Amino acid sequence: MRLFVRLALVPALLLLTASCQPREPSSALSITGRGGELRVLIPGAPRTFAPNAPGDEIAQILAPSLYSTLLTLDTDGRLFPDLAESWEVEDGGRAYRFHLREGVRWHDGRPFGSGDVRFTLERLKAQPSISHEAVRRISGIETPDERTVVLRLREPWAPFLSILAWGGTYILPQHLAARQDKPVGTGPFRFGEQVRGERIVLEASPRFHRPGPFLDRVVFQVSPDSNRAAEQLLRGQADFAVTRIPLGLVPRLERQPGLRVITGLSSARIFCAFNLRRPPLGDVRVREAVNRAIDRGDLVRRALFGYGAPAVGFYTPSVAWAYNGDAHVPPLDRERARALLAAAGARRELELVVPALAPVDVMSGLLRDQLAEVGLAVRVSQVPLEEWIDRVIRRRDFDLTLMSGGHGPDPENLSFRFGSRTATPNLGYANPELDAVLAAGAATVDLEQRARFYFRAQEILARDLPIAPIAEAVTVTVFNRRVRGLPHAEGRGLVPAHDFSLVRVRP
Repeated sequence: MRLFVRLALVPALLLLTASCQPREPSSALSITGRGGELRVLIPGAPRTFAPNAPGDEIAQILAPSLYSTLLTLDTDGRLFPDLAESWEVEDGGRAYRFHLREGVRWHDGRPFGSGDVRFTLERLKAQPSISHEAVRRISGIETPDERTVVLRLREPWAPFLSILAWGGTYILPQHLAARQDKPVGTGPFRFGEQVRGERIVLEASPRFHRPGPFLDRVVFQVSPDSNRAAEQLLRGQADFAVTRIPLGLVPRLERQPGLRVITGLSSARIFCAFNLRRPPLGDVRVREAVNRAIDRGDLVRRALFGYGAPAVGFYTPSVAWAYNGDAHVPPLDRERARALLAAAGARRELELVVPALAPVDVMSGLLRDQLAEVGLAVRVSQVPLEEWIDRVIRRRDFDLTLMSGGHGPDPENLSFRFGSRTATPNLGYANPELDAVLAAGAATVDLEQRARFYFRAQEILARDLPIAPIAEAVTVTVFNRRVRGLPHAEGRGLVPAHDFSLVRVRP
């Protein structure tokens, strides 16, 4: 079934979890033959191949090909085994016992074992990482034998498994701790070569512990320009695009006989983030004015071409049990926005820093024009993705920015984005009441109680307005019809995003 999610359909579909059930996977596994290569377009080059460090989105795209985790998530947010073939929760949620797969080896042939897990987690506890909120809660790591790891927590923490699987806990080789010239993991592919700024070639690993890989290699081609990426697909110069394709070109791509386009629901959201460290954005009146100035429906129609829905809340509606539909942004009211800006004395021109990628490249200009209508001058700076990461994430050198990304699989994501104690650089927003509510939501395993805490958290965010939600996004996957087994196609429900272990390419 093709999910062609347009504006008129999204409000109803976002709350129907049945719409996100996995496809029947058998067709991916029934295709005969192996070999060949998959050419994947990526929007930039990684700074390093370190899979767990925050702020390097390209390294995280490559990570599932090179590395493995204890357990992982499919594209619909469900847990499934990876290096751990099974696990149990013990001591009322204070301990997790993982049983590791037998016979797993690193790309260099050395055996994988529980010591590698201990080494990785102890290393992550000592440095910033994507998974910091999970690993910092580990009070003890026990390795009674090579195939068993027991993680003990100081206190029960309900999101532990989902956050551990979400990203940033790729297991690293203990025997290469001192020196590692190239990435060595236990993933489906091993490092081949890199031509900086052009391509990265990964070769099939003969030692992979799950089904596959069925390809000889994956070639990641650096293609930051969205329009050029679409042309590369149309001309048969690439097989699959991680680089976001301009949504206005999707109908044209759908008409191309050699391409497939799959659209579907996701937990991804697009929002305007404020740097509260810079005046006048520390004034909630200014943030309210921005929220009241935005015509979200217009941005979805013109920047997303109807592929999405206006975002009015502060968490993803795709996780329906935790979404508070009553905690929403103030309604569009430009007269009120002008009055708020005048009262706050907000006259300085603001800089909106965005990556030069679709769809935020188009949306940034439209947003600038909407804010100009209420008297707020905004200068748009479109920069390469690597520069955006450096300015916004590392140096926090911006007034406004447009951000996107998945907000699942657990509402603990709210802590990751808005909690003042997170290891990820935040927006200068800190609220002790919010921290306490989020901590309480994570400390109980009762779903109804958790929901009450997260509903309250969204009420606080709706009052403080540290962001301006803009759109609930959908996934748009474009690939060559010769390709089978991609995570958003036949491999859905079997592998995590950006895992190409089940992919086959027909001649």
